[in-house]
Amino acid sequence: MQAGHRLGRPAPPRLRYLLAMERTEPGVTSAERPAEVIGAVANALELLQLFSEGPSIQVSTASKRLGLSRSTVHRLLNTLTVYGYVVHEASTRVYRPGPVLASIGLVAVKSSDLRTVGQAALAKLAGETDETVQLSVLRGSEIMCIDSIESTRSVRIGSRLGWTLPAHATAAGRALLAELSDAEVMAVFPNETIAKAGGVPEVRRIDLLAQLELVRARRYATNFGESEPDVSAVGVVIRDRQDRARAALSVTAPRSRGDEQWMRATGRIAVAIADEFAGVIA
Repeated sequence: MQAGHRLGRPAPPRLRYLLAMERTEPGVTSAERPAEVIGAVANALELLQLFSEGPSIQVSTASKRLGLSRSTVHRLLNTLTVYGYVVHEASTRVYRPGPVLASIGLVAVKSSDLRTVGQAALAKLAGETDETVQLSVLRGSEIMCIDSIESTRSVRIGSRLGWTLPAHATAAGRALLAELSDAEVMAVFPNETIAKAGGVPEVRRIDLLAQLELVRARRYATNFGESEPDVSAVGVVIRDRQDRARAALSVTAPRSRGDEQWMRATGRIAVAIADEFAGVIA
């Protein structure tokens, strides 16, 4: 079972004219198509936008979500797969974001060295923990997952590639926030209470500062169901040649496995791997 969002919201009204272009039901005529819009391209773009709601797409779900036939969705996904925008997981029959889509969507990450080194570090971390691992960067008060390797276990946490989450409530975010001074953290969170965000409850800024002090002391951050109820995580920073924290590596596991003992053991592994790759990024 994978943790993740489900695609269940109805298509927004602005899509009506786009959805009509590829539907197989009778009654749709060329007169209904705006001259400046290419129907197949519009449908492909709307299909890709579904990844903002969760880490994977199923043909049947996407068909209902967009109002397109299953065969149309299947052809679109096959085309996107050929060009690297999505990848197909044959074992689960789902489609996930591909390397080309990730590259285009991550314009904030300008160094290819970061991605290259990050992928190598992720591969080693995944191999030693057998859990889903993520590479994330800090963007203001949020973190964005820019790469991920999913565990092969039957019960696992799904990829968070492309997701943004509140930095103060995640292991990766806390690891990166701990690199800032208290004054810099307070500039990111100017209010004494950090407001509720999605499913993350409000927290006191003073409590966050205390947590970050602990992260600095032990060199890894933890998350025990704070960003997502069923997720435990450990996060560490990966440094460049100037000793600057460029990104965070995190290991995520279901809370059924991710207890305090798991966090301590995983923290030691993650710190060792972060040290191994420190200074490799230009």
